[in-house]
Amino acid sequence: MISLDDKVTGLMVFFLITSSQIGVGVLGFESIINKYAGHDAWMSLIISGLAVSGIIYLMYKMLKNAEKGDIVEIHQFTYGKWLGNFVTIIFTMYLLLMATVVLRTYIEIIQVWMFPHLKVWAFLLILIPLIYYTISDQFRTVVGVCFLGIVYPSLLIPTVIYPLRFADMNHILPIMDHTITELMQSSTLAILNFMGFSTLLVFYPFIREANKSQKYAQYGNLYTTGLYVVVCLVSYLFYNQSELEEVIWASLGLWKIIEMPFMERFEYFGIATLFFMILPNAVLYMWASTRVVHRTFGFDHKKTAVVLLVILFLTCVSSTGRVGVNVLNDGAGKIGLVFLFIYIPVLFVINLIRRKVRKNVS
Repeated sequence: MISLDDKVTGLMVFFLITSSQIGVGVLGFESIINKYAGHDAWMSLIISGLAVSGIIYLMYKMLKNAEKGDIVEIHQFTYGKWLGNFVTIIFTMYLLLMATVVLRTYIEIIQVWMFPHLKVWAFLLILIPLIYYTISDQFRTVVGVCFLGIVYPSLLIPTVIYPLRFADMNHILPIMDHTITELMQSSTLAILNFMGFSTLLVFYPFIREANKSQKYAQYGNLYTTGLYVVVCLVSYLFYNQSELEEVIWASLGLWKIIEMPFMERFEYFGIATLFFMILPNAVLYMWASTRVVHRTFGFDHKKTAVVLLVILFLTCVSSTGRVGVNVLNDGAGKIGLVFLFIYIPVLFVINLIRRKVRKNVS
């Protein structure tokens, strides 16, 4: 039973959704989504945001009808105890995969831009105790980290204005020069930047009057979509298409041109500040995976957290080099796309049919 003291107000859902969606992807998504729709790819972000909004709606419909209000209850009701628990474990593996993607990608950025000789295991040995401390306490601690993960990095938002001094409108003209199919293809690549909202399926019971909090979840998704669109447009106005094909971390390239009398390399400050965005991502995924295992099997929460963090450590260390990180990101993107936009709608339909059948029988 979740105590009232461990529940948070509906407003905090805004910060939970936003902090789960904005992560390491913001540093280089422009080049990725550029693959199919070119200079019109910023529109694919709007399509992705609208699609995510629809999935959030479906999630709330399912969670509102679930007795205990989480993915474990939904799976057990829909598929039965044994099959439901098996599917839930697969969901846990998905959460661990996403946590691995976030941490390993951020470490690679530090290695490329700041400390080339940084050991992955050394950085993780410093970070994992912090994650454990956060997820082993009350859920309010997790929410606090997510709140700070939006407030602190928001100081970087004005920095997107500086590159507009070198903007060229011709880089995004003519508008709508690509087909709907190409825009949809780019939107599937953009989805990786929005995937963190799947943790809603776990933290829903920790929200006071949770059924009334959907508007804050939608506001959070709207904020994320707007931020991605603005950053993408600035990048497309600054870079031409041939440059975007060569640049890996487009957003970091924008920070490189910022000049300050007291700071020579602003991108170092940006990468360090983004730690406050990466930490909430990892914390939410790891807390959610720990919570799911605890709910499914009744294992001790803290001991479960230790085991899952060890698995996280091993998977991060085993992903080596740029090729390994690329494979990890591509795989997570495809799995997340299937889970969110195929599995969730299918689960919603099956769950709805199951409820109607049981209601008619009773």
